[in-house]
Amino acid sequence: MITIKGKYDGIAVTLERSPVIDECDVIVTFLETPVLNDPSDDGSLAYLFKNYSDDGIRETIVDFGKAVGNEQW
Repeated sequence: MITIKGKYDGIAVTLERSPVIDECDVIVTFLETPVLNDPSDDGSLAYLFKNYSDDGIRETIVDFGKAVGNEQW
């Protein structure tokens, strides 16, 4: 395994000459991942459901009664 520094701007560009002559498989590891800030993300749960569309299907809630052992509901 060889490590070569580079930059990424849509494609990976090496900043150093590679000692590998032929084509070979590579693994690209991003050392820094900039956070893409979404201005509509206010940290609320409403943001998670902003593109939610109701399918109109409703399930009834089932009452299993009182727990008799280690059940938790």
